[in-house]
Amino acid sequence: MPMFQFIPQLASLQARRVLAPVHQRRHRRLRTGVRRSALRYGTHFTALDDDPRWYAGGMPPRLHNRVTPLIDGKRYLTALLEELQGAEHYVFVISWCLTPDLPLHRQDRPALLESRLKLVLAATARRVPVRVLLWSGAPFLFKPDSKMVEAVQCELSGYSGVDLECRLDRTAHFSHTHHQKAVVIDGRVAFVGGMDLTTFAGDRWDTSDHPLRAGPNWHDVQVRIEGEAAADVDQNFRQRWQDATGEKCAAQRAPTFDPEWNTPVQIVRTIPKRTYKFAPHGEFGIHHAYIKAIQQAKRFVYIENQYLWSSEIVDAMIEAMNRERKEQFRIVVVLPANAIDGKWDNDRQVKTLRAADNGRGIFSAYCPYSSGPTGGEHAFNYRPIYVHAKVMVVDDEWVTIGSANLNERGLITDSEIVAAIREPDIARAVRVDLWSEHLSMSRAEVAAANPIALIDNEWPRRADQNAGTIKRKDAPLLSAVHRYESGRMPGVWLLEEAEAVTLEH
Repeated sequence: MPMFQFIPQLASLQARRVLAPVHQRRHRRLRTGVRRSALRYGTHFTALDDDPRWYAGGMPPRLHNRVTPLIDGKRYLTALLEELQGAEHYVFVISWCLTPDLPLHRQDRPALLESRLKLVLAATARRVPVRVLLWSGAPFLFKPDSKMVEAVQCELSGYSGVDLECRLDRTAHFSHTHHQKAVVIDGRVAFVGGMDLTTFAGDRWDTSDHPLRAGPNWHDVQVRIEGEAAADVDQNFRQRWQDATGEKCAAQRAPTFDPEWNTPVQIVRTIPKRTYKFAPHGEFGIHHAYIKAIQQAKRFVYIENQYLWSSEIVDAMIEAMNRERKEQFRIVVVLPANAIDGKWDNDRQVKTLRAADNGRGIFSAYCPYSSGPTGGEHAFNYRPIYVHAKVMVVDDEWVTIGSANLNERGLITDSEIVAAIREPDIARAVRVDLWSEHLSMSRAEVAAANPIALIDNEWPRRADQNAGTIKRKDAPLLSAVHRYESGRMPGVWLLEEAEAVTLEH
């Protein structure tokens, strides 16, 4: 790669270092508004009980729900395809970015062609109205830019004889985005999480085995919601659609649910100030849910996120680490090894947390890797799995799954949506599935083990094994875990590809 291509990255890094104090002061003022808005605009809040983790400034927690976590793209896109094919009344799609030719099914070549998103949406729109709302894109410098998004809009609008509309939400403030990722079918089922329906920056379709592939492996989490909370995801789309387009959608259908569904779910959002008429003062439920859940944690906090930049989140974690307790307490964070446009910020906060831990063994940070045979000097290659999930599990009792990164954009200045779920069976199942994937242990083994024992023993032991294997380059990895390191991590794409390109002589 020519040296001049690194110049924008170096300039961006220096700019962040210089402007960080300015942004922190600005966001401190916004965070003051966050606290005020939660108190002032929470008049319609109906609590299930006095749990402080519920947010009093937005949609209330709902009791009658059934939720199904969907880890990694294959599970989500397979479930989504099935629901789209069965839609009977309407479909709403809201996203940051969209690739019309994204295949939802990968079994064979016919599936690759026939399950492309644009064809599935068009076929659905022959039966029911389909509405797609996308962020309008960046005006310049960054991608997806406005031209890319307008091309997507044009392609989705090019079908005749179908009720398919794709509109662009241009209400985001300069340099910010609309980052929600959600799909609603018939007001009956909703999908919320970190996965956009796109291949931009990386193909979201991946399995939990993450076999080494041409592009980056992609780790992400979505949740399927049925019941009362699905209606709140539906309402979120309608609110944004009306403010962005000036039009109303088809009449909303009442949620259907089994009275025995008793999983409490609250749909919490980040809605920036002065963006939408329906929330002129903004809505900051994701900020509230994360901070309060960390403050209430008793045994452990487990976080997977693309970015860990928020000083308030880090401060809450440090306060939780320093609180006097009678029992052991742990915090585990899983980040991408090389976050796009954000590794320096992740490094800075991980260093802060490790310094606060001061050798007590409370805090640890990891990143997952994939491995496999390859070409080049060595027979095996090792590349980071890109962590795009936005998940937090607290005490096997509380779990959040959504679109928000743990930076000021995700918590304050970009639109986001998250499902906060208070249900031990669901929270524990999410943790067990994620740890089983990362540690290459069976679900039964992870479920039977004490979480603190796994954190203290299996996570570091397997990370050390993998570090040795990557150094020798003589075998595949035994699991995915690797300690998070500041600075350069193994598996930088440029160096890997350069090694494989040799001159014959």
